[in-house]
Amino acid sequence: MVLAAKAALTGALALPVPAFARSNAEPGVPATGAAIAPVAPARWETATADELRPYLGQRFRVSTRTHGSLALRLVDVASPDRDPARPGLLKRRLSVSAIFDGPDAQVLAGLEDGIHRLSHPRIGQIDAFLKTLPRRSGGSMIELVLN
Repeated sequence: MVLAAKAALTGALALPVPAFARSNAEPGVPATGAAIAPVAPARWETATADELRPYLGQRFRVSTRTHGSLALRLVDVASPDRDPARPGLLKRRLSVSAIFDGPDAQVLAGLEDGIHRLSHPRIGQIDAFLKTLPRRSGGSMIELVLN
């Protein structure tokens, strides 16, 4: 009986916190009224904007030949609502635009737009085309478009 109680307690501790944060709301709908959408772990090859949103504010590394390893912070992720002209043979359903910022963004902006290795400890790495986006107020951000 003691072992069963310990196993139940261990199992309860392994559940994510939102599992305990239920109210009298309808099943599958949180108290705010919005439906819960399951989000898969992000993979560079097929990641959607919803899968990348949990990484907002997190640090990504960019490897460059000129400056070595630079740190960028993911600040925005967007995707069109739909894209009827998109070829059906592509793995990704919709294109995704990821915007990065941080002090090293200015260093990367000094280089020409081009292919650099972008990495994150949970998503992995990808060789991707990174483009400089100038700000109206000065400085630059970096954009990655996943097609």
